[in-house]
Amino acid sequence: MRRRCHKSYSIGEKRKLLASFERLGLSSRRFCEIEGIPRTTWRDWRKNSKKIKETAINAKRKTLGGQGAKCSIPFRNHLLSFMKDVRRGEHILTSMHMITFMKTYYEDWLTTYTEDKRDGYKSLLKLCQDFARRHNFSQRVPCYTKIPTVDMELLRDEFSARFWGK
Repeated sequence: MRRRCHKSYSIGEKRKLLASFERLGLSSRRFCEIEGIPRTTWRDWRKNSKKIKETAINAKRKTLGGQGAKCSIPFRNHLLSFMKDVRRGEHILTSMHMITFMKTYYEDWLTTYTEDKRDGYKSLLKLCQDFARRHNFSQRVPCYTKIPTVDMELLRDEFSARFWGK
């Protein structure tokens, strides 16, 4: 048996084929034979025809979207706001801070997540790092200045006075 060459169709092509199917009034089997579309592909298009017709995305795209990995953290918005608050306060955000946040507010979820893992701590650490990377939190390394904080604040205030005094 010959291997079938897989052709991918754009949203626009799918719309045209669905419209011509409705216009011609043929059976699905006959239409698939004429157009050279695999019947399973056609069945899926018919099942999703409403989405395909009504979507507002570019017709050149191949998919409707939404195929990416789903986040396994059910409280992701709360965790994300915590992370932003830490950064807004100009503090260093580490994976350990995120784990401490989870221990404080979502201990039940944390125990169920780690109990079926081979190395719970390692997988939790990786989950936090991936979550931070997915939300554009880069890893920052603290560096210490040779000037004391009081002098740095004085320097900042002098600069802002000069800058805004122009």
